[in-house]
Order: sequence, then C-alpha cells, then structure tokens
Amino acid sequence: MMRISDQQFYGSTAGNLQRIKERIATAQEQIATQQRIAKPSDDPAIFGQAILEKSVLADNDQWLRNIQFGSARVAVADQTLSQAQNLISRVRELAVQARSDTTSAQGRVTIAQEVRQLHRQLIQLANTEVGGQPVFAGTKTDTPPFVLGVGDVVSYQGNSESQSIAVGPNQTTQIVLPGDQVFTGGTTNIFGDLSNLLTALESNNGAGIEVGIGALDQATAQIGLAQGQIGAIANRLDAAQQTSQSVSEAVQKLLSDQTGTDLAMTLTELQQQQTVYQATSQTFARLFDSSLLKFLPPA
Repeated sequence: MMRISDQQFYGSTAGNLQRIKERIATAQEQIATQQRIAKPSDDPAIFGQAILEKSVLADNDQWLRNIQFGSARVAVADQTLSQAQNLISRVRELAVQARSDTTSAQGRVTIAQEVRQLHRQLIQLANTEVGGQPVFAGTKTDTPPFVLGVGDVVSYQGNSESQSIAVGPNQTTQIVLPGDQVFTGGTTNIFGDLSNLLTALESNNGAGIEVGIGALDQATAQIGLAQGQIGAIANRLDAAQQTSQSVSEAVQKLLSDQTGTDLAMTLTELQQQQTVYQATSQTFARLFDSSLLKFLPPA
C-alpha cells in the first residue's frame, strides 16, 4: 500500500510542477508580447470582440492613408494656384504697361515676348503632377491635361470629373478640381485670354489690350474661387483626419484594456509562480529521496 501511495504522490506532485511551469510560461509570454489574450482559448468572447475592433483599426488606417494621399494633392494644388495668381498678376502689370500711349508698337512686341513665356509657364503649372499623376486632369490622370497647339492655343485633354477618396464610413471627399473648371472653364478661359492678349500686343491693338486686362481680372477672380474651394477641401480633410485619429486612439485603448497585459500584475503573478515552483520542486525532491520509489527497478 505504501508503494502505491508514493506513486500517487509522485504523480500528483509532478503534475503540479507541470501546471506551474505552464503558468510561468504564460506569464512570460504575456510580458514579452504585452498581450493577455492572444488566442481564442484565452477568452473566446473578448477575442471575438478584439477581432472586430482590429477590423475597425484596419479601416481607419486605410482612411488615414487616403487622407494623406488627398492632402498631398490638395497642398500641391493650393501652391500651384498661388503661383498661377502671381503669374497672372505679372501679366496684368505688363498689359497695363503696354496699354500706355507712351509704349511703342515695338515695345508692345517686346512685352509680348515675356507674356508668351508666362503663358508657357502657366501651362506647366496647370500640368503639375503629384506621384506621376496630374493634379488638374479630373479623373483622367494618364496624360498631361493641357496641350499647347498652333498659334498659342491650349486644349484640355482631361475630363470634368472630380477625384474623390473615402475618408470614413460611407464618407467621401473631393480632393482636386478638374482643370476645365480652374483654367479653361467657369467664368473665362484663361489660356484663351492670354492668347488673345498676345495677338493684341503683337498687332499693336490698344483696344484689344484693354479687353485683355479685363479678362485678366476675371482670371484672377476665377483662380481665387478655385483657391477658396481647395481651402474648403483641405479643411474637410483635416477634420476627417482628426476624426479617424480619434477613433483609432479610442479603439487602441479599448483593445489594450481588453487584451493587453497588466505588467505589474503579471510580474507579481510570475514571481509568485516561480516561488511556488521552487518550493514544489524542493518538496518533490524530498519526497523522491524518502520514497520507496527509488528502490524500484528501472522500467
């Protein structure tokens, strides 16, 4: 009877040691990964909820990437329109100078040379790209939107559609304005206005120059309107970014509270289990030394 009792104690103590080792390993893993719940068996209900919350985070991350993409294009568009305003302002200065009765026909031709250079610069601005895609082409981003033809005529190769991005659940935001709305449509065709002004300058047509100045004022207003629209888009993107970041922070905190490791508590648990393991090991060793099991023949 004594022999069977010793075997039972031996098996029970060995089992206890194994369970303590498993608890120690679990505590060490939780400390290393900072995760209290890493698999369904840890807590099926919370694990399932965590999966849903991680899906929310993944969606939010995608929206934030979309917003970053859109914000980059909006920032470039805003900078480009500011440069376009400065360019048009310079053309107007030259046109006012050319309108003066003291400016000769040759002087107007000379002014036309600078205006033509500014005309070409405006085409370059209107064809500005971000990441290899033109900003002012609508949704047709595989080719430059503005093409210079014969006689200073500029044609628009993009479309009138506005690019939009998803910024939240069932929420989209426009990120750029199509070029025909900014440069060749709306109130006036700015490239056409510059082409007409060039003709007036080179033909010494004072009345045509006067008309050109009025058209430039309309161009300034049209670009200004586009700048206001771009500013509104930037504000919407900023608001969407703040919302997504707030949601991400809230969900991450919830996930941490639900599945994260309480380091202080887990460290205490680890120390306790290590102490119990050491004590149980010592008990096991004494039991084995005093047990008749040591006299049993090897299996």
